[in-house]
Amino acid sequence: MISLKPAGFWARFVASIIDIFMIVIPIVFAANLAIGYEAKPALAWLAHTAVFALITIAFWTRKGYTPGKKYMRLIVLDCKTNKTMYPPQACLRFICECLSFASVIGVLLPVFRKDKKTLHDLLSGTRVVCL
Repeated sequence: MISLKPAGFWARFVASIIDIFMIVIPIVFAANLAIGYEAKPALAWLAHTAVFALITIAFWTRKGYTPGKKYMRLIVLDCKTNKTMYPPQACLRFICECLSFASVIGVLLPVFRKDKKTLHDLLSGTRVVCL
């Protein structure tokens, strides 16, 4: 059996930055063109978030990684099965990830934990490992 090494803070951080440039910025640009951020900022923000959630959840459930995680050779797995997440679990992870980023400490947990799990990993029963 292959031992899967937990992904550390910096690898996950770089993967997130890549995802911002590859997923978030194009979504924001397209939504602002389509909706008009100046006229309807709340609607534009809701559109950005909804599209980002759908894309991220689709990546997690189909492949186990987003483009940034693929580049960094990381994969998100269910802790119990060591397989990619199922859609309800991926939805829960996305919601918990938003809360984790809002709290800041949630995303810094890998620095302090041996298993390198974030708050959203703990709450959704997932883990990020190196390929």
